Amino acid sequence: MKASSEKCIVCERSVEKGSKPSFCRLHLETYRSIVGNYEKWRNAYGDLTPEEFLRRLENNNYAGKWVKEVARVMLSNRGLLQFFLNDLSYSGMKG
Repeated sequence: MKASSEKCIVCERSVEKGSKPSFCRLHLETYRSIVGNYEKWRNAYGDLTPEEFLRRLENNNYAGKWVKEVARVMLSNRGLLQFFLNDLSYSGMKG
């Protein structure tokens, strides 16, 4: 049986089984944290769009490297951004 050779879209580590989008364990945890914290940011900053949220994370001096990497990847690819928007909708949040 051959091991999966799929690589993380951020760092080239092996993809976590079942991860959509294709993230390694570390970037998947980061992505989930970003999705989970969007509503808090929106409440704090008012009518913050998901795209603006990701841009703020990408440029935030206090955000960690992995947060910035995931935000950058999501902003750079329409398909990934749509996946993010779908996850926010699935979580009951509106963009």
